[in-house]
Amino acid sequence: MNKKSIVQLSAFALIAATVAMLLIASCKKEEKTVTPAPPGNEFLTTTILTCINTNAPYDTTVGTWRDLTPDDTNPPDTSKAVLNLKKNTVYHVSIGLLDETKSPSGDIGSDILARGNYHLFCFNTSSSLGSNLAVTRTDHDTNNPPLAIGLKDDFTTTNVGDGFLEVILRHQPNLKNGSCDPGSTDLDVNFRIHITN
Repeated sequence: MNKKSIVQLSAFALIAATVAMLLIASCKKEEKTVTPAPPGNEFLTTTILTCINTNAPYDTTVGTWRDLTPDDTNPPDTSKAVLNLKKNTVYHVSIGLLDETKSPSGDIGSDILARGNYHLFCFNTSSSLGSNLAVTRTDHDTNNPPLAIGLKDDFTTTNVGDGFLEVILRHQPNLKNGSCDPGSTDLDVNFRIHITN
C-alpha cells in the first residue's frame, strides 16, 4: 500500500469517526420520567339500584335510571327510577352501571370496582325524605387506609316518607380522600323513594 492510499484511508477513518461522534452526541437526549394520564370519566347510560330486605330477602325492589342519549338529545327515562321500601328496615343495596350504547351492554360497574381507588359514590336525600333514609357504604378500595367506594351499600329506613335520593359518582384519580369534594362527576341521577308501612 502506498503512502497516498494510507493518507486517504486515515482521512476517511477520521471523517467516519467524527461523523459517528456527531451522530451519537446529537442522539443523546435528556431522560424524562413520564407519568401516565389518569383515566378519563366513565360513559354511563344506565344506573340500577337493587335493594334486598335483610330480614325478608323476597322483599326486593329494583329501580332503573336510563339515559340512552347522554348528549341530551332526549330526556332520561326515569319512569322506573323508583324504590319502594318498608319503614324500619335495612336493605342490602348493589349499584349496577351499564353503557347501553354498546351491544352487548358494557358493564361499567366492574370497571368502577377495578378502579375503586379513583371512585366514590355520594348520596343526598331530599328534604322531604329527611332522615327517614340513611345510606352506609359497605365496600372499600385498596387505598391505605381503605376508603369506601359505594357500589355496595346498606339503606336503613325509619319512618314513612317520600322524596328523592340523589346518587352521584365522583371521579377522583389521585385525589380520593373519602370526601365527595375532589374530582369530577361521572354520574348524577335521582331515584324516587317511597317508604311505607
